Amino acid sequence: MTQRHPQFAWLAGISLLFFLGCTESSDSAGSASKSTEASNQASSETSTGAASTTSGTRRIILLNNTDSPFWDAARAGIDKAAEDLKLKEAGFTASMDTNNGTDEGQIEKLRQYGTQDDISAVIISPTSATNPAVVDELKKLKDKGVIIGTFDSDFDEKFQSVREFYVGTDNIKGGKVLGTAAKNLRPDGGEYVQFVGLDSQQNAYQRMDGFTSAVGDKFVQKGRRTDDVDRSRARDNVRDSIDQNPNLNVLVGIWSYNAPAIVDIVKEKNVRDRFTIVTFDAEQLAIEQMGAGMIDAMVVQNPFGMGYDSVKYVFAKLKGDEATMAELFPNMKEPGGNIRDTGLKVVVPDSGSPLTPEMFKEFGAGVEFLTLTEFRAWLAKYKLTSS
Repeated sequence: MTQRHPQFAWLAGISLLFFLGCTESSDSAGSASKSTEASNQASSETSTGAASTTSGTRRIILLNNTDSPFWDAARAGIDKAAEDLKLKEAGFTASMDTNNGTDEGQIEKLRQYGTQDDISAVIISPTSATNPAVVDELKKLKDKGVIIGTFDSDFDEKFQSVREFYVGTDNIKGGKVLGTAAKNLRPDGGEYVQFVGLDSQQNAYQRMDGFTSAVGDKFVQKGRRTDDVDRSRARDNVRDSIDQNPNLNVLVGIWSYNAPAIVDIVKEKNVRDRFTIVTFDAEQLAIEQMGAGMIDAMVVQNPFGMGYDSVKYVFAKLKGDEATMAELFPNMKEPGGNIRDTGLKVVVPDSGSPLTPEMFKEFGAGVEFLTLTEFRAWLAKYKLTSS
């Protein structure tokens, strides 16, 4: 995995001028100091992602799936990595480009990248795990010497050969963690609906499958409702599910904005006492809603670490820094060794929750149990408002 790329050959002659240490660990959340404030200024590269940088500067692009506050923490991680690794001094930039929530949007952006000669790496959160057109565009970039990776969500196994690595959540495990929370919150079982943007995305269907496997036979799934990343439709889905299922008692949010959508409708209908509400991710609004007693458990990812570690690995490869590459992916040459799990947090209200750390021990050290106050302190430590 130490192949030297043609576009990086020029660095050899000036390597003595730029000694770039990148062995500092991101601590799965990054060694943060500047994050959300700077990243909000960066937002996405451009609406098209096509603008080239100053002559001679190489770009590392992280292409997300859709616009969401979830990505703010990832941008903070990208920015922190750029600072720690001194990318600018080495002639590189790293930034996030924002997709419109469709396969077609990602395909068009990838085609635009293919017309540009200043791109060293593209790390993508694919909207679909199985769309061959997305994979074909990535293959074209790969053939040009561009490093290809995935973050947050991966391709289906049959398409994973197009990418070199994946940085993000073990989404099947994440679904099981959320399901474990639900069955301990409601030990007598019940009926549930899962809400998500796109069920074609790997992180979506793996989380939902994981949840179903964990809750067991006492629970009955009444539906998987998709909203195509339409916030208004997300709320409609919750409203319709409650109206159509009189025995429904568990509401499951799979993507970050599903949590606020669920809470909005539960408040609108004044039915909080009927429902157990468990969700993925922690948008700033969802954090406030848990503080107000509207969410029973959140399983929180580490988008800061996804952004940081993706940039750190790519830059190490471009430099030929095998030590850092091995630090991030110590088993890269083994089956499954090109996956870096950035970990999960189970977050519960400060008081009154029946959930305990012992209930999640089976998932190992990669799952941390925090109260809401402890989680807020973790966010403050890294200057984040969401995760």
